[in-house]
Amino acid sequence: MALVAAGAGLLAALRPDSGRSAAPAGEAAGVLSIRSAPNTYYVPRDTRSGPETLPIQYQVDLGATAASPGTARGAVRGIRVTFGLAALLGRTEIWGVNKGYGCVRSGARVTCSLRDIDFGEGALLVPFNVKPVPAAERGPAGDVTITVRSANAPTVHHTTRVIVGSPFLTARQNSGTVTGVRPGGEVRLTPAFGNKGDTDVDGGVSVLVSVSDATLLPRYGNCRYDKPKGATEAQCDFPGPLRAGTAYEATGPFTAVAGRTARNGSVGYGVWRTGDLDHRSRLPASAPRGSGAPLRLRPVDGTRFTGVRLDAAQVGTASLDFETTQLNDLEPVGFAIKGRMGQVVDTQVPYPRSYGRAGVGNPTMWVTLPEGVSLVPVDPESHSGDFLYCVPGPKKGGPVACPGPEVGGTFLRVRIDRRVEGARGSISVASDPAVDPDQENNTAPVTVEYAG
Repeated sequence: MALVAAGAGLLAALRPDSGRSAAPAGEAAGVLSIRSAPNTYYVPRDTRSGPETLPIQYQVDLGATAASPGTARGAVRGIRVTFGLAALLGRTEIWGVNKGYGCVRSGARVTCSLRDIDFGEGALLVPFNVKPVPAAERGPAGDVTITVRSANAPTVHHTTRVIVGSPFLTARQNSGTVTGVRPGGEVRLTPAFGNKGDTDVDGGVSVLVSVSDATLLPRYGNCRYDKPKGATEAQCDFPGPLRAGTAYEATGPFTAVAGRTARNGSVGYGVWRTGDLDHRSRLPASAPRGSGAPLRLRPVDGTRFTGVRLDAAQVGTASLDFETTQLNDLEPVGFAIKGRMGQVVDTQVPYPRSYGRAGVGNPTMWVTLPEGVSLVPVDPESHSGDFLYCVPGPKKGGPVACPGPEVGGTFLRVRIDRRVEGARGSISVASDPAVDPDQENNTAPVTVEYAG
């Protein structure tokens, strides 16, 4: 998962409904849900000691389903969302009420009229932003209430606790890149995080771990993983509070196992307030747990931990990149020539993996054409664009030379002269054995797929 995940099926740019619609007679009833909304809404104090405080978004993610299982089509209609904002008045400025979402403000109330949401879909609503009033008193400020009504679904309610002041989540950053990792080798990263804000996190924090071109060892019994084997995501929840000014380190590392074909990859984590993890980021409670002892935390000095001052620093992130011993392993990518007999076709020649490395700069690719296929030379002046075409090689009847790289790619123009079942050619690239010791994978197949 991305550390800040993007959910599928979101209608991120809603427009106001053209009038409060009623459900047509006989239409299936729906169910509205608030998939995520702030449980605690922190409003950073404006101390005027640094850059101008950015407005903080208030977001609500709605979901729609059919009331009866098996109902495939339908929608929740006539949706109206009302926000009671009395707790914000006097301590904050309600800023940027979003008319594009059909939102209007009247005193301490903002009401948004939305288009219909199809069953199985969702809507991300950003009705307004909040800016702090200078020198607002720190502490609890009351509740924001949300009421979601519609024409054909039960009313839904949610309450957000408002606190003036804010945690500022940070993470220990890692310098450099781990090099020389063997395929299947391990890379370890120990999470460490802190709170540099002026307000405690009462509801606990969650560490979300993700890897690329690697898998996670499911070692910790208090952590959930997206798969029992070959996991690429993990979530570990720790009870609060995370006091302002404190920092902690995990008692053990997360271990990423580099993929067998990986050239490089990464392992990273984000630390979130558990109560405000959105539904796209968190792993379900039913996700498999690790098989070992629980992961614990121990206090550390977080003076040098850093975060990004964005939306009240809801997440602190860190990552560690790695390079494997295969990074300089030049490996051509096979491809297929597709067309009918007698047809002249253009085929893009894929660039090899690790192209431009392995001590050979930008090597020429040599393509031995399958039997029954012949090269059609292309005059460089006969076409426009930033792409190149393969040209005849120095040896008559031998492989053709395919240069590169160019922005538009390298192309091979051929004529399919006759059908030869099982015809097979090759693409190869030369590399320096001193830099690329695996010379066995410097050739890949070129095949023909006949149409008609």
